[in-house]
Amino acid sequence: MASTIWSGTKTFSAVSGQETVIPVPMPHRGVLRGYSLVQRNGTKAGFEADLYSSSQETEPNASLPAEAFHVLSLSDFADVVADPDVVDIAENTSVNVAYLNRDGSPSNPQRFLYLWIKPNGSGPKNFVLSVTVETPMLR
Repeated sequence: MASTIWSGTKTFSAVSGQETVIPVPMPHRGVLRGYSLVQRNGTKAGFEADLYSSSQETEPNASLPAEAFHVLSLSDFADVVADPDVVDIAENTSVNVAYLNRDGSPSNPQRFLYLWIKPNGSGPKNFVLSVTVETPMLR
């Protein structure tokens, strides 16, 4: 089956020590091929981050556990020293993880994945998430 490559970026802010969920616009289904999560400013202290296929994992009375919607942990953390504008980065360019947004329906697909992030350290921080997705071509 033929496919196309889609890529996009999302810029957002998060406060250190607080859990934040960011809806990330992307095709409602596909194969995640790569990502880059870059902290652009703030104190260098790292972060925890995961992608989910549903916003339901953030609801207090969710009927399914968060693991049911977990797509990927952005855990391959590395320091970037070549770019003085970049503080911390998590990156993987050889991902092969299929996903499907679980909030919509076939007649009303939701075009999001959800980034859960908890920056370490103190103060507010700005981030940029870039993703590459392979999507099936429909006939």
